[in-house]
Amino acid sequence: MIHHLVSWKLRDDVDRAESIARTRELLLGLVGTVDSIRTIEVIENVAFPEVNHDLAVLATFDDVAGLEAFANNPIHRAAVGEIHTFITERGGIDWETPHE
Repeated sequence: MIHHLVSWKLRDDVDRAESIARTRELLLGLVGTVDSIRTIEVIENVAFPEVNHDLAVLATFDDVAGLEAFANNPIHRAAVGEIHTFITERGGIDWETPHE
């Protein structure tokens, strides 16, 4: 199983709640569109905002090919393009665990 975690710091001039809600709408809307998604969550930071990113997405896929299908899906690419309009920083990591 491949776990995909991406986190973002929002720009100071955007509405935090609206940006998080829109990110959630965009990414959760991919369920059923990108068949390789096994699970997906959009997570809002609740502590230490001065040092932590504001939100993250955690998704799982059966394998790297599934992650690549997600990453290259045109609807996902459009969602990423919109998300990038209200962020200043991005971090990410992908890791593998045995299938659950």
